[in-house]
Amino acid sequence: MTNQKRGLKMKQKWIFVPVFVLSLSCFGAPRVHATSEPTKLEPVIVTATKTEKDLEKVPAVVTVISQEEIQQTPARTVGDLLANLPGVYVNEPQGVGLVTPQSMTISGLGSAGHTLVLMDGQKVNTPFTDYAYLTTLPVRAVDRIEVLRGPYSALYGSSAGGGIINIITKDGGGQNYIQPWGDAGNFDRYDYGLDAGLNFGNFSLGIFYDHKEVDNYMLYEDKGVDTENRDYDHDRFHAKLTGTLGDKTNIAISGGTVDGETQYGVGDNLGVYCHQDIKHPYVNAQLESFLSDRWILKAQADWLRSEHNYSGETLETINWINTGYATIPNFVYKESLNDTVADRYHGDLNTSWTFADQQILTLGAEISYFSVEKKIVDADTGAILDVQGREGDVTDEDETQYSFYAQWDGTFFDTLELVLGGRFDDYDSYGNEFSPKAAIRWNYIPGGNIKLSAGKGFKAPSLSQLYSVPWSISSFIVYQGNPDLDAETVWAYQASVEQRLFDDAFFVRVTPYFSKADDFITSVRYDDPLNDGGQIMQPENVDEVEIKGVDVELSYDISSGLTPFINYNYNETRDNNTNAILDGYPRNSAAIGLRFNLPVADCCRTYGSYAARYRGSWTSSSWGRTTVTEEVGDYWYHTASIAFLFNKMIEVKGEFFNIFNDRSTTDIDDYLPEFNYLIGVSFKYTF
Repeated sequence: MTNQKRGLKMKQKWIFVPVFVLSLSCFGAPRVHATSEPTKLEPVIVTATKTEKDLEKVPAVVTVISQEEIQQTPARTVGDLLANLPGVYVNEPQGVGLVTPQSMTISGLGSAGHTLVLMDGQKVNTPFTDYAYLTTLPVRAVDRIEVLRGPYSALYGSSAGGGIINIITKDGGGQNYIQPWGDAGNFDRYDYGLDAGLNFGNFSLGIFYDHKEVDNYMLYEDKGVDTENRDYDHDRFHAKLTGTLGDKTNIAISGGTVDGETQYGVGDNLGVYCHQDIKHPYVNAQLESFLSDRWILKAQADWLRSEHNYSGETLETINWINTGYATIPNFVYKESLNDTVADRYHGDLNTSWTFADQQILTLGAEISYFSVEKKIVDADTGAILDVQGREGDVTDEDETQYSFYAQWDGTFFDTLELVLGGRFDDYDSYGNEFSPKAAIRWNYIPGGNIKLSAGKGFKAPSLSQLYSVPWSISSFIVYQGNPDLDAETVWAYQASVEQRLFDDAFFVRVTPYFSKADDFITSVRYDDPLNDGGQIMQPENVDEVEIKGVDVELSYDISSGLTPFINYNYNETRDNNTNAILDGYPRNSAAIGLRFNLPVADCCRTYGSYAARYRGSWTSSSWGRTTVTEEVGDYWYHTASIAFLFNKMIEVKGEFFNIFNDRSTTDIDDYLPEFNYLIGVSFKYTF
C-alpha cells in the first residue's frame, strides 16, 4: 500500500462519462406485502456476493428485515427499523431533525463512514462528510432491508469496513393502487402523503410522496432546555420503475429528492433565528442482462447531490482590550451562511461467469467522481467571512476514484462454500488501498451453518476531513480539515454459528468478532496560536484501536403468527494506547420483544410489535474548552405499535415510543426523546 500526500495530488477537471453498473439486490427478490396473508418465502440476497443466493446459503452474517416486519415495527425513521438488531446502533442526536450528522455502529465500529448505507444499491453516505442521514430516507417506500455485519471493502471499497445496510425500495407491487395516508401525534406532528403503484406491460412503477412537520424535532421539553425555534419540516418524493426489455434484460430506475428545513434555535450573541435548509436529489439507473445461461452482465450509474445551507452566526474576530485592570476579549459576531454543495457521480460495470458447476467468478470496475464547494459568508453581503481571526477561504475540491475487484465463489459437495476476493481502490487525494477477504460456509447439518471470515476494511478520509475550511464550532473552538490524513484500515475476523429448527420456525445465531484498526481517524484539539485560551480541532490518525465482541440472536415463529425474539451484544472498542473504551461504546446492549400478525375475522387482521431495548452505560466527553469525560447512565427504551387492517383497504395504526419515559437517569436527557406517539390512517384503493 502506498499513501501519497496532498502535495502529490494533480487536480483533474473533466467531464464525467458514466459507466453503468448493477444495483445490488433490486431485481427478482420476493416481496411480502402487509395487505396480504402472511407468506413464508426464502429471501434472495445479492448484497453479500453480488450474485443471487438464498438467505440460507449466503456466506456472511446477514439479517433481512422483511416488509412484514417493517409494517410491524414502530418507525419514525429508517434508523428505528434497525434498532432491535444486535450490535447495530443508530445515533440520531437531533431526533427527527437533520442538523447534526448521524452515525451508525455495527460490530463496534461507529464513527462517520464506517458503515456503508445503500438505497437500491446507490451509496447515500453524503459526498462531503460520509455521514448517512437515515432520517431523510423514505420509510413508507422501503420494501426490505439487508444488513451485513463484517468487512466488505473487498467488494464495496471505502465505508464498508464495519458493514453494509442496503435499503431496497418498492416498485408498483404487481397491482395498481393509490393509497393516501396521514399521521398525527404529540409535539404538533403531522405527516401525510400518497403512495401509488402503476403496472403496465412489463413495467412496474412505485411513487411515494410525503410531507412531515413537527414543532420540536428534539422531541423533548421536560428538562427546561431551550426549545424556541426548533421546528422541522420536509417534502419528499421517491419513485422506482422496474421492468424487462426482451426476455433477457431487466432494468430499474429510481430517484427522488428531499427538501427540508430545521429551525435550530436562537443564537446566543446576535439573537439570530438559526436554521438549516437541505436538499438531497438523487437518481439511479440499473441494468441486468443475461448474456447466456452462465454469463450475466450488470451495470449501474448514479448521481447524488447534498446541499446544506446553515444560517446562523459566526465569530469573526476576537479583539483583546486592555482596560487598565485586565485584558478582556471583545467578540465580533456576524450573521452568516455556512453553504455546502457536494456531488458524487458513480458508475460500475461487473460480470458474473459460472465457469463450472457452482463455481462463479465475478469481475468488476468502478469509477467515482466527487466535487464540493464550502464557504462561510456574510448573510447580508455575501462576502467570505474570517473565522476567529483566520482569513476566510473556500473549499473547492474534487476527487476521482478508480476501483477494480474480483471474487471467486465456489461450492463443493453442496455443503462447503469458499469465497476469495479482493479489491484495489485508487484515490487521487491520498493514494491507494488493496482489500482482500476470505470466507467459508459449512452446512454441517440441515438448517445449520458455520461461517468464518477474515478480511481488510478501510475508510478513506472524507473531503470534509481533508479539506474543510475553518468554521466555528463555538467561541474559542475552530474546526478545520487536515490534508495529511491517511485512510483508516481494519483487519476483521468473524465466526458465526446459526441453526434453524422446527421447520425453520426457531432461529439461533452466535457471532463472535475481533477487529484491529490502524490509523483510526478521530478529532484532536490543539492550543490555538491565534487566540489565547482557544483551541483548534482537526482530524488526526491515531495508532491502534482493538474491537472484540459477540452478537447473540434468538427468535421463534409461532404458527399462530407470534414471533418472540431476543438479541444481545457484548462489545469492547478500546484505544490500545490508553486501554480505555472509546466514547459512545457501551459494553452491553440488548433487545427483547414480540411481533404479531393475527387474523381478527374473515375481513380483518391486526399486527404490530412490542420491544424493550437496553443500552448499557458509556462515556461521553464534553465539547467545552476544558474537556470533561462523564459516564452516561444506562437505560431501557420501550416501543410498541398496533394496527388494524380492514378488507385489505383501510389501516388504522398507533405507534408509541419511550413508553415509560425513562429520562430520569443521569446524563441521558440528550440521548432519549420524551414519550411520543403517532396515530395514523390510510386507505388503499386497488384497480
